[in-house]
Amino acid sequence: MEAEKVLCGVNLGNWLVLEKWMGSSPLAAARAADDHGLIYELGIQERNEALEAHYSSYVSEKDFAFMAKAGAGIARVPVPYHLFGSDHHPACVSHLDDAFCWAERHGIGLLVDLHTVPLSQNGFDNGGYAGVCAWHRDPARVAYALEVLERIASRYAGHPALWGIEPLNEPVSWPLLMGSLARYGKVGARGTRRMRNALRSRAVPLDWLRRFYKEFYDRVRPIAGRDVQLVFHDRFSLRSWEDWHPSPTDDNVWIDTHQYVCFADTHMGRKDLAEHLRTVGRKGREIARAARFHRVMVGEWCLGNHADELSQLDEDARRAWYSSFADAQLKAWSQGGGNCFWSLRVAGEHRANWSFEECVRRGWLVLGTAKA
Repeated sequence: MEAEKVLCGVNLGNWLVLEKWMGSSPLAAARAADDHGLIYELGIQERNEALEAHYSSYVSEKDFAFMAKAGAGIARVPVPYHLFGSDHHPACVSHLDDAFCWAERHGIGLLVDLHTVPLSQNGFDNGGYAGVCAWHRDPARVAYALEVLERIASRYAGHPALWGIEPLNEPVSWPLLMGSLARYGKVGARGTRRMRNALRSRAVPLDWLRRFYKEFYDRVRPIAGRDVQLVFHDRFSLRSWEDWHPSPTDDNVWIDTHQYVCFADTHMGRKDLAEHLRTVGRKGREIARAARFHRVMVGEWCLGNHADELSQLDEDARRAWYSSFADAQLKAWSQGGGNCFWSLRVAGEHRANWSFEECVRRGWLVLGTAKA
C-alpha cells in the first residue's frame, strides 16, 4: 500500500467522553472513577454546568487547525451513548455539530465512535461504567445503542466531513474482562446497584458481537450511504475477523485494532529501542496479514513506553529515540491503511508521549514521513 493513500489521524479523547487518567476534566478532580459515578457525586445543576464548560473549552477550532497543519486527515471522535441526552446526562451533540463545521473548514474527516453504552461493553473506565460489563445482556439497552447510531447516521449523512461511523469501542473477551473486574473491583463494590450490575457482567461473545455488527450495518448503511466508512473494533483479536464481512461487495468496511506497545512490553527483556522496534515489527506483520481480508485501521496507538534508557538521554537523543519509535509504528500501521493517535491532549509531563500536541511540538512525531 502506498504511503500517500494511508490515512493518519488523531483521537479526540477526554472531550465528550471523560477519562479520569487524562486530566483536565470535571472527572479528574472527582472521587468517581467514571462517567456514571459522576452522576451521583455532583448535583444535577453543578454537574451539567461543569460538563458544559468542559465541552465548550476542551476542543476548539484551533485544535482542528493544528491537526490539519500537522498532517492529520481524520479525527476519531469518541461519543457517549447519551450524546442526544438521557435521564441522567445532558446532551452534548451540539458540540459534535461544531466539530463537523471545524472539520469541514480544515479538510479533516470525522470518524464518529460510539465509545460508551449503558452498563458498558468492557468494564473499563473508558466504557463509562468501570467494573461492569452487562450491556449486551439487556435487549432494551442494545436497542437503545442502535437507535443512537441511527440518529448519528441520520444527522450527519451527506455532510462532507463525515468519514465514518464506529458502532462500539473495545468490547471485551473473558481474559480482558477478568482484568477489568480485578482492576476496578473496589469501584464495583460501591453501592448496591453497582454491585448488582457488576455481578451481571459477562464477556461479549464473538458470535453475539458479529450479529450486533451485522444489524448495525443493515440499519445504518442505507442511512449513511455507500461512501461512508463503517469501522468495527476487533475485540482485541484481529484474526477473529478473517472469515467475517457484513457485505462482501462493500469496500468501505474496516476492522479497527488498538495497538499499544506500552502494554506489550511485559514480554520485553531490556525494553530498549531495539526491542520496541522488534515488537512494532511483529505487530506490523499481524496487520499485514489482516489486511489481506479487510481494510485495517489502528484506531488507537501512542508513543507511551517503559524504556529505562530514556532517562539517561539528553534532549536531542531523546528526540531521535522517539522519532525512530514513531516512524516504525507509522510504517507498520500503514500496512492496514489508516491510524489515529491517542490522543490530541493528555495532561502531565509523564504522559507527554500520549499527547499528540506534545509529541508534534517536541519533534517526536511527524505524520506522513513513513514509507510502506
